Amino acid sequence: MMQSSQRGFTMVEIMVGLVVGMLGTLIVAQAFTNNEARKRTTTSGGDAQANGAIALYMLERDTKMAGWGMTASPKSYVGCSNIFAYCDKSADCGGKEGALTDVNFAPALIKDGGDGPDSISVQYFADPSQSSYQPSGSTTIRRAMPQPSAELDVANAAVCQDGDLALVSQAGNCTIMKITEVQAQASKLQHNSGAGGSYNPPASYFESGANAWPKYPAGASVTCFKPANGHPIFRKTYSVNTATKQLERSDNSQAPAVTNELVMSEVVDMQAEYGVAPAGSQTIDTWVSAASSPWKEPSWSDWQRIKAIRVAMVTRGVQYERPKSADKGCTATTALSSSWAAFKTDKYPSDWGCYRYRVFETVIPLRNVIWGKI
Repeated sequence: MMQSSQRGFTMVEIMVGLVVGMLGTLIVAQAFTNNEARKRTTTSGGDAQANGAIALYMLERDTKMAGWGMTASPKSYVGCSNIFAYCDKSADCGGKEGALTDVNFAPALIKDGGDGPDSISVQYFADPSQSSYQPSGSTTIRRAMPQPSAELDVANAAVCQDGDLALVSQAGNCTIMKITEVQAQASKLQHNSGAGGSYNPPASYFESGANAWPKYPAGASVTCFKPANGHPIFRKTYSVNTATKQLERSDNSQAPAVTNELVMSEVVDMQAEYGVAPAGSQTIDTWVSAASSPWKEPSWSDWQRIKAIRVAMVTRGVQYERPKSADKGCTATTALSSSWAAFKTDKYPSDWGCYRYRVFETVIPLRNVIWGKI
């Protein structure tokens, strides 16, 4: 009988096998690393693309509606070079006592952010969430007001309702009052101070003579409209929170008014400019920055010339890409370039180059302004 022998692997064979296995593992690991890097780049770019598309859609939708309700005739707010408004500290007019200095009737306004992002505010005379609106009721004063706090003796009191705001205007002066009682048979509108009259100053406000509000003569225009929450005019404001990298919106058409609600994350910059037409024209012939005079605080004659706004927005992906060299840091792989906007990347965080970015541009026509020939 033959005795069977058992053979195993020699040390050399084992070592060769280990080397081959290690080489295979390195190749697979390298392939996985490269694939993961490509996936992160693609995902990051896709995130930036989606964030920008959604954020710009929201902004564009609301901005196109600027001036909603302001096209009602007669346009009594046009020519309001001096606006008189008051709040008695009630929440429905803003919560502060005294003259309101932030009231204007510009459909859209840009606030220049200096080296940082700009912000855009759009305004309406009616709730923009409603698909239709009733034109503001309008009438005229029949008898001259003996004092600024006097009742309004009008031609037709039925055009207004209790709780409406009345805009009384003539010769460049415009006063906002809150209607506390409509006397239809007597054709009078009461705008008493106290309960229910948050926008109406008390008689003592005028006694010292320091607050010289106008007394309107016969023939002055009276236009009634519904107030927003905390402000006479419906307003939506878009701004970029540089700390959280979020596009935020404040909206006083909601009850209670919403402040700085999240619209979209990973938005790092937004620049805007006015499209301006010559007086009496609807054709834009120049683009101007809100940082230059007189567009920093445009008067009523200036904002009537604003027919569009152009916006450049920068978004980034959520994926952080490690720097290739710890001592040199990240180098931006995408240039933040725009056909007109300048982005101050030196003001961005030091690691801003470790992310993927997208730059979006659009021109937003103010349709209600153009159609209404404001």
